[in-house]
Amino acid sequence: MESVRPSVAAVHDRVTVHLDALDDATLVDQLRTLLGARLVAYLAGAPSTAAVSDYITHAAAVPDHVRARLKVAYSVAALQHQLGATPSLIQAWFQGRNPRLDDRAPAQVIADDPGRFRGTLIAAAVTLVGG
Repeated sequence: MESVRPSVAAVHDRVTVHLDALDDATLVDQLRTLLGARLVAYLAGAPSTAAVSDYITHAAAVPDHVRARLKVAYSVAALQHQLGATPSLIQAWFQGRNPRLDDRAPAQVIADDPGRFRGTLIAAAVTLVGG
């Protein structure tokens, strides 16, 4: 029996609905599971991974500009994961140069300007899993 792979659009819609339902602590925790604490700290512009733990335990509030970055990162990473990529593959993709992003790493693009390349990030993310 052949498995039916859901369309990228359907998975993206599911990820978006799930993302909209997440509180900040859960967003950071789920992103940490996919990307690791160091990469989440980098995306948040935090000096250490302790800030990531603080966000998860509610010891610190997630600033609006950080939330925006983390939401973009989550939408990309969760899409890749739902389409079959492992966390280690997703982490490598986030840190590697990407020709669709002017040879910049996706993590760098998100940290610098999460809205500018959003559509391009999604398209580049899908190529990782052959979509």
